[in-house]
Amino acid sequence: MRNKKALRQVLAVSACELIAVGLMIAVYALIGKLDTKVLFGALFGCVVSILNFFALTVTVSNAADKAEKTGNAAAAKRSIQASSMLRLFVLLGLYVLVLSFKAVDPIASVLPLIFLQISIRVYGFFRKENEPEK
Repeated sequence: MRNKKALRQVLAVSACELIAVGLMIAVYALIGKLDTKVLFGALFGCVVSILNFFALTVTVSNAADKAEKTGNAAAAKRSIQASSMLRLFVLLGLYVLVLSFKAVDPIASVLPLIFLQISIRVYGFFRKENEPEK
């Protein structure tokens, strides 16, 4: 079942993400810039990036299962593309809303999105060779 593998992938990438965000907070502390805005920004960015990755993983897994059952790869591709656009607009809306209240540090809230990309690549690098890629 793909969903179990997808969940394992999300958990592994989330662990990497949490480590990266922890290191970011440590750097803010070392340079004397750590405050509540940074902490809220880090928390917001981390949660949003992990939830976005979870939604991506579930969408791709479900689309692959559906394509395998029905043989309609084009419908699966459209489903993934639609989900991608929806997630992008939701992310944009959330960031505009949160940043407009000026309750979070903008850099600390955006960096976790970049860290997630790095975490995905780290996970891919250390992934077991016999584990098929999704």
